[in-house]
Amino acid sequence: MKAAFPYMGDIRLVLEPIMQELGAQVVIPPPPNRETIALGVQLAPETFCLPFKITLGNIVRALEMGADALVYTSGSWSCRYGYYGRLQADIARDLGYKFRLVELRHDQLIAVAKEILGLSEGRFSRALLRTARAFRLGWFKASALEKTYEYARKTMPFSVEPKECRRLVQEVVNQIANTNNVRELIQLRDSVAIRFDRIRRNDRDSCLRIKLIGESYCTIEPFVNFNVIELLGEMRVWVEPFLTGPRWLGFHSFRLRKREVIRAQMAAKKYWRYCVGGEDANSLGHLILAAQEGYDGVIHLHPFACMPSTVVQPVLFLASRDYDIPLLSISIDEHTAETGFISRVEAFVSVLERRGKNRIKKEVK
Repeated sequence: MKAAFPYMGDIRLVLEPIMQELGAQVVIPPPPNRETIALGVQLAPETFCLPFKITLGNIVRALEMGADALVYTSGSWSCRYGYYGRLQADIARDLGYKFRLVELRHDQLIAVAKEILGLSEGRFSRALLRTARAFRLGWFKASALEKTYEYARKTMPFSVEPKECRRLVQEVVNQIANTNNVRELIQLRDSVAIRFDRIRRNDRDSCLRIKLIGESYCTIEPFVNFNVIELLGEMRVWVEPFLTGPRWLGFHSFRLRKREVIRAQMAAKKYWRYCVGGEDANSLGHLILAAQEGYDGVIHLHPFACMPSTVVQPVLFLASRDYDIPLLSISIDEHTAETGFISRVEAFVSVLERRGKNRIKKEVK
């Protein structure tokens, strides 16, 4: 099996070793770029969202590179994401590509188990051992990545030279990518705090804090959001995304972090009783929690034509007013320019800085 899966942030660093450990060859398409978007736009229905178009372009590139199996997290819910696999598979087959579609969904567990068993030549004990090793390795890869990004977000706003922090992040991520020994991964993960503590820090004792919410792909994929977390970090702003690549894998694949999801959705209940799909309730809940936890502002990223994000947007602004926390909502599509995006983010940060200064003046009076 030469398997491929949609590209999103660094989830490939977790999924690739899992699938290799199970016995599959993995085909990784090039990272998203303008050519990927152009290909996806050409093939996708016009009104579909940017994440669908980019992942479709990724998948076609992977099939061109020899992939014979497509692996998707799938399901049946309000957001179109649950149907990406089947729709993109239909489009690819219409183009003449031949492959198997493997859907990771609760009602397809027997079919998935058969695929794993087939990779072990039908030997049950071997498949079981491989599966245990694969998910153990994936777990520690994900936890090492999560801790690295967490310390990077905390450190960059206070670093004397942000480039120094950026270099360390890339160095650690490369080490995680090239390490397939669980013991070494644990050592790497445990050394992250010490390595980031060595970064030279300025004499600031506080900075602006922004919560990043919105649709999963726009929040996680740096190519789509113009690397907004790093951009804000260099502007001396501490950004906390409500969702990261490793967290996304844990939530959508294994339903982990249920307590955090329940907490956010309970916070949203006052305004949003029923989830209509995507990350609508989660985004609203995390905006309210951010206000309660003292964040200075919230940035909401979502694709143009995303129904759940569009429907929840007026309620986000209502909650923003009620909880007195500034909100910047940015709709993204294939025409979004980096310059315009960055200008809006910089203007929002300037507003937050002035707001903070005015608040201090009032307290002094």
